[in-house]
Amino acid sequence: MSAKYQIKIPTQSGVTATTLNIPITLEPAMAGQCELINKKFIEVEVEKSINPILDYEKARLIPTITGTTNNVMTHTQVDRLIYDIKFASAPTFPTGPTTYFDIGITNDDIKFGKKKFENSHVTLSFYDSDKAANQRLMSFINIFPRLTAANIIQPPSQSAGLPLPANQIPVSFMLSDPIKNPDGFAEGYYIYHFKDEIPANLPKVLYMRATYNNASTGKQTNMITEGQAFTIDNLVNKLYTKYVLYRDATGYFYVVDSNYSNNVSIVGQYVTVNLYEIQAL
Repeated sequence: MSAKYQIKIPTQSGVTATTLNIPITLEPAMAGQCELINKKFIEVEVEKSINPILDYEKARLIPTITGTTNNVMTHTQVDRLIYDIKFASAPTFPTGPTTYFDIGITNDDIKFGKKKFENSHVTLSFYDSDKAANQRLMSFINIFPRLTAANIIQPPSQSAGLPLPANQIPVSFMLSDPIKNPDGFAEGYYIYHFKDEIPANLPKVLYMRATYNNASTGKQTNMITEGQAFTIDNLVNKLYTKYVLYRDATGYFYVVDSNYSNNVSIVGQYVTVNLYEIQAL
């Protein structure tokens, strides 16, 4: 398609030149940019009008102990992850572990598997921050008691096969990989978290706060990381245990940070997390 234009030269006396104004604007125009409109404008507007796509797939993270070899980070899978629950024996904590007898659970409760024993459990709540004012609860795990070989009377005793008395069974949860250990207990050994929140080479940090739920008394006890009483101002700094989640080419893992709080001990491939009944001055 073409257009024909006719330009008239003025004939007035004194006129020696003719000018032609061609309008050019710097303002953007949408003409001829259909492809750009479809790819950018429509895509953005559709994304605004539709709820964003969220990936709710979770990864199973294995507890590890990290180290460094030749400036390369290494990780060794934890063989035993132990949560020891310790209650105060006013006004101090006992030197030994708290037993089920100390919290009102009897021999028969354990021997006959009564609900007083079986439903008593520790809850581990994981938050994205250790600041209570703006934290979000990301997940939680309930860990229920389980008798292990160490809690059973062994031969040649006539009571072989029965549980030990309640005053000899500590309120402790020993967790391990059931694939490697036939007697292992996986609930609480693994942590599950959203895959898209654990990018490679950028660890995700969670803060765990624990509570113990006693089915015998109906009492829920908040736990802290040190076995003594604190003022309210100092207590808020003793509530959490830090967990570092990360992934590499071999899988998803987590580490219980022994530097953030004083309640984590690592001996060989055993990691122990000590949790104490909360006390305030």
